Amino acid sequence: MTSRLLRLPASGRLLVATDIQGNLRDFQRMLTLFEASPEDTVLVFTGDMVHGPDEETERNWPHYLGTPYRDESPEVVRAFLEARERFPGRVHCLLGNHEHAHVGGPRTAKFHEDEAQVLEERMGLGPSAAMRTLFAQFPLVAVAPNGVALLHAAPSARLTGPEELEKVELEGYAHMGIFEFLHVPVIGPTLWSRMAEPEQARAFLAALGARVAIYGHDVVREGYERLGDEQLCVSTSFALFDKDKVYVELGLARSYPDVHSLRDGIELKKLYG
Repeated sequence: MTSRLLRLPASGRLLVATDIQGNLRDFQRMLTLFEASPEDTVLVFTGDMVHGPDEETERNWPHYLGTPYRDESPEVVRAFLEARERFPGRVHCLLGNHEHAHVGGPRTAKFHEDEAQVLEERMGLGPSAAMRTLFAQFPLVAVAPNGVALLHAAPSARLTGPEELEKVELEGYAHMGIFEFLHVPVIGPTLWSRMAEPEQARAFLAALGARVAIYGHDVVREGYERLGDEQLCVSTSFALFDKDKVYVELGLARSYPDVHSLRDGIELKKLYG
């Protein structure tokens, strides 16, 4: 049975990356960093691995989208599957709003009117079905004994315990607009929220026995932003220039009491440093 909560080990290293959105080069860079790490390292992507720029955007690349790249979402999905097979139990991805668009969520429309439809047509029937099966298995949240919780978007969902995550249903929201879906308990804000008030973040984390939330979904031009004592929004890939892209490296046996214990250059690292 698929669990919506991924429990990470109590020892080793943890690498965290956000929002690849079809950028195969950045995905491969994270995989290279992972492969060069000790054998007890775990790699977690926090969702939105797919749905990159369309051809018109590629031809007339806007400055606000950072370093230009070509959408290679099918290749990213295949590379993720291969990595997961090569390193059982060590390579994971959480569900993002772009993956959810393929398995019952609101259709995303960043570069196409229906990005899920465009990608599935591009991939063909068999590979698309396999991709949907994969995405439906993705957890919503990962939590580690070191006090860190990972999720796709800001931790604003009202959560009283991990059992609420297990009750979440993915299907049935394709007809909804984003604003309406954002108000669906648990799954809506977990996949779409761009901000959480400190008390919301503390309550969410307390329900999971955690103290620090790391997530993406939003774009932070500098690579990361601390919000209060509990939240760290990270931009590893999408809409950033290479020099600003950041990933996170943590010790799973170490305790992180707040976001200020995550240090620039030590836990917060440049993707192309």
